[in-house]
Amino acid sequence: RANFEWFGLIGTARQGALINMCFNLGLTRLMGFKKMLAAIEQEDYQEAAEQMLDSKWARQVGARADRLAKIMREGK
Repeated sequence: RANFEWFGLIGTARQGALINMCFNLGLTRLMGFKKMLAAIEQEDYQEAAEQMLDSKWARQVGARADRLAKIMREGK
């Protein structure tokens, strides 16, 4: 919450997806997803999901990335 002013506004499912990513990547690496974070801040969840999937992280974690991107896109 301290790093993202908008965190409380995005809904619990999307919050959970970001927390999951942060647990997996660490905060420093999560902060490297600049386009994804900017898209979330703009409430462009489709773009945020695309940015999640267009990453080395997604290629490494496979189905986990697909699941989290779906949550980001749909909000559930």
